[in-house]
Amino acid sequence: MIPLAICVLIFVFIFRKIPPAKAWEALQTSNIPLFIFVAVVYFFWVHVFDCLAIKHFISRFSAPISHKESWLVRGVTYIMMIINYHAAQGVFAYYFKKTHKAPLSKTLGTMAFISIGDLILILTSALIALGFTNVTYQGFDFRLFVLRLAPIIYLGYGLFILFWKNADRPVIRKLARFRLVGWLLRHNLFLIFREAKLGDYLLLFVLRIPLIIAVIGGYNLALGTFGFAIPWSKIFLYNPIIMLIATLPITPAGLGTGQFFTIQFFQNHVSHSNLLIDPVSAASLLLASSLIWFLANQIIKVIFGVVCLIWTNSAQFKISDRAQ
Repeated sequence: MIPLAICVLIFVFIFRKIPPAKAWEALQTSNIPLFIFVAVVYFFWVHVFDCLAIKHFISRFSAPISHKESWLVRGVTYIMMIINYHAAQGVFAYYFKKTHKAPLSKTLGTMAFISIGDLILILTSALIALGFTNVTYQGFDFRLFVLRLAPIIYLGYGLFILFWKNADRPVIRKLARFRLVGWLLRHNLFLIFREAKLGDYLLLFVLRIPLIIAVIGGYNLALGTFGFAIPWSKIFLYNPIIMLIATLPITPAGLGTGQFFTIQFFQNHVSHSNLLIDPVSAASLLLASSLIWFLANQIIKVIFGVVCLIWTNSAQFKISDRAQ
């Protein structure tokens, strides 16, 4: 109930600044058939590349699965994602424990392996975007912040990989007396990082790059159906931040938080025919477009998720075709 209450409060705040009539007026400027086409293509593009990675790495580290299983189980998790993104990941662990007797820790570890890779790619996209623009927001220097944060995260990720590549060496065993190191070595959730080879990390990035590009840039394509656009450098700098905030369990599925920060970050950068529009009109447009983009994605996910759930045995998430 708390996330829902926060969501309501956010929209009360937004609608005090932007009258609903203005948002409705902005919504009517969209080319609806083109918008639906963009939303459907976007959904299946993301779904295909998401399932490719899931199929490969679940099979690699947890239990052999088929492409059909990855499609159907991921589809079922979309229903759970409406409530909580992180809880949806647990559906994978539950399913593969029931159908393949895969340890919960291995499946959850595999999803963590993929998610950490996504975080690195999202940060990299923001870093690349900074090469094309110098961004400040209400006096806050994002360029300086990202340039300071990125080396720390990259270094931490690199050291994490090296740690597990050398986990069986005597020097690491000696470090096990330290609580954090001992906990990492004992916790089954991290077993797959010990098994992962450098080729696994490279393949992960190859499989996830098309997905990450689409997730970050998809909104600008949707905005294009309204006849407006935001500079791509701004999209790839700010959208990763909005995505990270939206995945936090603050509101249901990030509803409200995503719209609020979309308006805050982009209202001074919306253009029509290469001419900037005023922030007030931009705010109405951003609210309408981001809200309908969110709702369209959720509706498509629910429809696809229900189809997947009907296709499977809803009681135990059993799929008739076993892994091949």
